Amino acid sequence: MEPPEAPVFCRSFWGSQEVSKSRGDPRGRLRRAAERLLLPQGFPDSVSPDYGAYQAWDSLQALCSSLCSSLSARAVLEAVGVGDGSASVTGAALTWLLRDGVGIVTRIGFVWLQGSHLDCEAKQWRFVADLLNDVALVLEILAPYWLSFGPALLVMAAAARCVVGVAGGATRAALAVHQARRDNVADVAAKDSSQETLVNGAGLLLSLLLLPLLDGRPWLTWATLVLLLIGHLTFNLAAIGSLTLTSLNRPRLRLAIGWALRGGGAAGERGVACPGVGGAKLEVPRPEQVNPREPLLPGLGSRLRLHLGAPLELLASSEAELRKALECGSPDYIVVIRPSQSWVGVGLRRGAPPEASILGCAHALTLEQLLGPPMDTGTPLGRKLEPLQRKIRNCPPGAVPWGVLAETSRLFRDLGPALLRGLEAAGWDVRRPLLAVDEWRLEWAEPTAGHAPS
Repeated sequence: MEPPEAPVFCRSFWGSQEVSKSRGDPRGRLRRAAERLLLPQGFPDSVSPDYGAYQAWDSLQALCSSLCSSLSARAVLEAVGVGDGSASVTGAALTWLLRDGVGIVTRIGFVWLQGSHLDCEAKQWRFVADLLNDVALVLEILAPYWLSFGPALLVMAAAARCVVGVAGGATRAALAVHQARRDNVADVAAKDSSQETLVNGAGLLLSLLLLPLLDGRPWLTWATLVLLLIGHLTFNLAAIGSLTLTSLNRPRLRLAIGWALRGGGAAGERGVACPGVGGAKLEVPRPEQVNPREPLLPGLGSRLRLHLGAPLELLASSEAELRKALECGSPDYIVVIRPSQSWVGVGLRRGAPPEASILGCAHALTLEQLLGPPMDTGTPLGRKLEPLQRKIRNCPPGAVPWGVLAETSRLFRDLGPALLRGLEAAGWDVRRPLLAVDEWRLEWAEPTAGHAPS
């Protein structure tokens, strides 16, 4: 009988892999070098679970984009007169300068209009950037075929590319924050840059083989371009679809509230059940149930324009309206909805706790749900909300349904905290919402005692 094996005094691990003395490093030298070059330190434990799938699809779309860019580069040179003995050098230079000038103005204007939304809607603007990139490629390739419109096409393409540069870079940084799990955002971003450089190098080598084959064959060039653009968009959809973001932006919070208020998702899908209002259970979806349903274009799926952190002049046009809003509001925020104008505003109280913004946004999105399909009266919440849905739909044009606001505020005293607890239990990050909150804050005195308007 063999003696029992002595207990191991100390064991060594590389990440989640055990390393034995006889085997040494479990990775080969070539694989080890590739990982150090292309993957964040500590992969896969140091990044989000969706990192591998997203980066694989993102690399494929980047390869398609690189090949398309090679085709467009040749077209741009033809459009400015390279190879044409009658072309003017001054004309080509002016076209190039005009492209740069329009690009500068477009970049500044886009940041001014949408800069604060790029964090909050990273998926949406990531997809928009890729759509605009494809539009710019097609415009550049069309330029040599319509030389009289060539400069205009090149200028429009330059404007689109500037939006692509700003939106693509900003959303890439936002996704790096999501993927980093050990405060290693810089490492994740740097390795993403290395992967992109490697893919662009592969695209350069393939372009050296592809361009001579397409020279003088316009139909083959267009067929190749169409296939590459289809692949580019398909791989982009796959990359975005592989992401499971746990932060709450407006589209994801809208979907989660719709799920909770209407009694769940499709047949067979169940979220996380938690205590709701009046002893009834509240079902909240998990991030992996909501992310696939998130719309891919900004603003898609919303019925109301929501101004979160609205200024006083937008919420109330008179002192009487302000008093009504305060009577119908909560201690930390007030909500005003104008259904005929498709607008809802949330005024946040100065010094309110951090959860006031997410509660105010959830309250406004609940009002938005009342303007949607009929509530299911077979659920406890549906029975409470169905009379309010009839009232808000019968609201006269231009009026504010103060009675509905008062009733939903009373309902949200219990529903709001229950919803926050349910979202946190389902795996959502409720401490760092991305809701595009404006900077306006209000200070108000407590309203005088009295009944809320009906």
